[in-house]
Amino acid sequence: MAGKWLDVALTQLGKSYHSSGAFVAFVMNTSKIGINAKSSQWSPALNTLVQELSDLKKIENSRPGDLLFWGKRDHPYSVGIYIGGGHFISVAEKGSVVNVQVLNNNWYPDFSGSVL
Repeated sequence: MAGKWLDVALTQLGKSYHSSGAFVAFVMNTSKIGINAKSSQWSPALNTLVQELSDLKKIENSRPGDLLFWGKRDHPYSVGIYIGGGHFISVAEKGSVVNVQVLNNNWYPDFSGSVL
């Protein structure tokens, strides 16, 4: 199932988004990934994205398609989609373009979560 939204995410390489949350919400909404009964659309607000996850986990337990978050669980400041092999896809900074990035000690997420 993760393949579908990873495919959509990869079609966005080089496109500009005003935030990492806007990029992830676009991918989830375009992929028609289910959300709870309270809402029909994924929100670009990072706090809301965290609340919609079915399972929070440590980074080392992440699987392709999981969302990676930087910051505290109640106050994240960035999000990306893990694609495997120590790589993720995201918008690096506000107003930046979507690109594949490498997890490293200088930019390592604080937690991750499963969408399904």
